[in-house]
Amino acid sequence: MTQNQRLQLILALYIPSILISIAYTLLTPILPIFAGELTSVYSIIGFILAAESLGRVFGDLPASWFIRRIGMKRTMMLGIGLSLLPMLVLFVVHTIWLMIVLLLVVGFGHALYNIARHAYITVIIRKASRGRAIGLLGGVHRMGNFIGPLLGGFIGGTLGLRYGFIGFGIISLITFFFVWRFMEHVDAHDVQRNETAQHILIAQLIRDQKAVFATAGMGQILVQLTREGWRVLIPLYAANVLNLDVQTIGYIIGAGSAMDMLVFYISGVVMDRFGRKWSIVPPFILQGIGTALILLTHSAMPLALVSAFIGLANGLSSGTMMTIGSDFSPPEFRGEFLSLWRLIGDTGHVGAPIIIGAVAQVLVLQMSVLAVAGSGFGAALLFAFLVPETLKRKSVKLKTSSSVR
Repeated sequence: MTQNQRLQLILALYIPSILISIAYTLLTPILPIFAGELTSVYSIIGFILAAESLGRVFGDLPASWFIRRIGMKRTMMLGIGLSLLPMLVLFVVHTIWLMIVLLLVVGFGHALYNIARHAYITVIIRKASRGRAIGLLGGVHRMGNFIGPLLGGFIGGTLGLRYGFIGFGIISLITFFFVWRFMEHVDAHDVQRNETAQHILIAQLIRDQKAVFATAGMGQILVQLTREGWRVLIPLYAANVLNLDVQTIGYIIGAGSAMDMLVFYISGVVMDRFGRKWSIVPPFILQGIGTALILLTHSAMPLALVSAFIGLANGLSSGTMMTIGSDFSPPEFRGEFLSLWRLIGDTGHVGAPIIIGAVAQVLVLQMSVLAVAGSGFGAALLFAFLVPETLKRKSVKLKTSSSVR
């Protein structure tokens, strides 16, 4: 890749990715408290927090249609626009159900952007260096995860919770500009121009890839349950158990995001050198342990330390699910496979706040902590024993072939 191509990739892909990540995580300390001001029922709060993820589920399969019809760049721009407008409306919304509907639309747009971006990087980056490229994408996402909660806590604490929606809108508008100005239309035969693939039923792809979806797909659900779960649990636990304010909660989430951000490159190097599993199994064992440790915290500082520990473990798994999805995706049905792959992952995102809210409503919030910790251990075990390694190193192939002879 030439210097100009690298610069193009930074401006068209990585900068928009960090901006969109800031926009979404800006709301992390704001939404749980904002939802809590509208209702005190945990199950409804869980549904509000799940609405954006549920919208992504609705948008995952249509995303492949948009990619084939209008291309990856226009699909990303459409996705940003669909996320931007409802957020601005949320500034004046006071009813729970209208808020949920708007967040569903935001999630639909987020799905279009995410899948088009995933297809773009899958096409332009060769498999041998895919782990590092996608790990870097996960890294800039984590940089946004660090900046966003701190910014959200500051905005919520100084201007008011609703101004977080305005902040989201402004950052999304800047993201739209970068994609529009710097991203080129990629001539991707395997994603856009295979006319036969446009008529392939999703059901056929599921049948062809059923072993992948049954094992790696289930693993991804548990991965996303864990990742989304601790991000929902920490602000809820901080606000409802420890009685901390929104600005302090922003700092606590920021501590986890800072550690998450610092180690992302290690994940890509490990994936490309030793195999994808080495960046999945140990980190999710650590995340399970870290999530369980939330129960031992009784003030802001211990919770911030636990948040940092979980963030460190999550950073070591940066980009793993996107890389696994890219590795498994068949070239002729790239868009369809990645849409299904994202749909599976977003099911985990949706499930986390709903499960947390339901368990907390029936039992106590602390039992939700144990449920999320268990999903981390489950993800590690599933990827360790049931999912095949997708990185096939040449040295391994040579040794295998020579031993056969």
